[in-house]
Amino acid sequence: MLRDLSYRYKIPLAFTGVILLTAIALASTTAVRSFESARSDLLASAEGLGAVLASALADPIRKDAVWPAYLTIQGLASAEAGMSDPLAVVVADAQGRVFVSSRPEQFPILARLEDVGLVPDSPPGRTAQRRGGGPAAIEDDASDRLLMVVPIEFAGASLGRVILIYPRSRLLPPLYENVRGTVWTTVLVLLALIPLGWAWGRRVAAPLVHLADGMSKVTTMAPEEIALPQIRTRDEIGRLTGQFRTMLQDLREKREVERQMVATERLAALGRLSAGVAHEINNPLGGMLTALSTYRRHGGREALSNRTVSLLERGLQQIRETVSALLVEAKLETHPLSAHDIEDVRTLVLPEVHKKKARLEWVSKVNGPMSLPSTQVRQVLINLLLNAIEAVDDGGMVGCDIRRHAELLRITIEDDGDPIPDDHVEHLFEPFARHHAGGSGLGLWVTYQIVQQFKGELTVDSRPGLTRFRVELPLTGGGQWM
Repeated sequence: MLRDLSYRYKIPLAFTGVILLTAIALASTTAVRSFESARSDLLASAEGLGAVLASALADPIRKDAVWPAYLTIQGLASAEAGMSDPLAVVVADAQGRVFVSSRPEQFPILARLEDVGLVPDSPPGRTAQRRGGGPAAIEDDASDRLLMVVPIEFAGASLGRVILIYPRSRLLPPLYENVRGTVWTTVLVLLALIPLGWAWGRRVAAPLVHLADGMSKVTTMAPEEIALPQIRTRDEIGRLTGQFRTMLQDLREKREVERQMVATERLAALGRLSAGVAHEINNPLGGMLTALSTYRRHGGREALSNRTVSLLERGLQQIRETVSALLVEAKLETHPLSAHDIEDVRTLVLPEVHKKKARLEWVSKVNGPMSLPSTQVRQVLINLLLNAIEAVDDGGMVGCDIRRHAELLRITIEDDGDPIPDDHVEHLFEPFARHHAGGSGLGLWVTYQIVQQFKGELTVDSRPGLTRFRVELPLTGGGQWM
């Protein structure tokens, strides 16, 4: 889900995540430093206190006066009595035995330090021993306590040592205080930065989102209808948007060129039909002129007059149908396809069929109006039929079958001419791809564009003795009328 999430959310979330991770890292670093600072303060205080006690205890130890020594450390123990985690003081002699302690029941007199769990010379935890045999801070990880060991000396001789035992919990109150302050500060900073980061992320992502929306409309909207915001930056998004604008302009120019090419092919098809139309008009005109000449010479005979008038009527009707079909084909206006439109196409291509002395097998099952534009469908029929007529030899066969199949209009054009080479089939519907000596090379391309416009399908099957083009156009309004 995160991978498919829009960048309008990804980028703000990324900013928010970076802010949160930074805040967590800073808070963690501050907590660690607070702990180290509290530890350093505690050890510094313990070192100072140990030095004072060592100085005060030097004389009682030298005189082996236990009671004065006990009174000295008991004063400190009394000051710690009200605390939840009081420290303990142990005074050891030079032989490593307890001389006196603030907790006699835990550290009895004359007990060896090893026996009461104090091994300051070989501690189980970490030791920070100062050079010259000075005070040493010992972390006893096994018992979760801190030890400050301060030597007791007199006239350069070692008399023993003072051991201050602090529970590690003494570090928690200052740590909690520092962490509490850090947390509140972090929360306030996050409350200020997260909305700013979210707004900034949305602003950064906005050009990319607009660009993606524009690209998604390329296949469904005309290039001139796609609007993009003005981006004047020269970063990657700005350059990409500029390239997309250039692509849209190229698409607009391409559409205009395609319109011109379609118009050119329409004129070319009309030109190819013009000679046949002229022939179809001249034949009945010649017959009518002959009939009129006969009528003038033998006007008195009623039977001959009737035959002459009938011949004139048939000739004029043929001229009207031929010219009417050509005029309809030349118009850009369109209307729903009807059976009359299909028959007009047959009328237009018959002269070309007669030139080749070919056989036209025509089957049309179109009865009532159909929800397809007549002009475009007629253009498809004319282009495919003229190509088939060009492909056949003299006396060949051209077949045309037009019928409704479910919710489709199916057009099948066949001929028995030479097959289309395999290496030409893959380029068959490209513009200016000529596969016969005549033509502009645009007929099949225009046909393919019209079929694609109406979400239809155009297929070709060519083998020796039979080449078949099949067009299927949906009758549910898959495309827009031009």
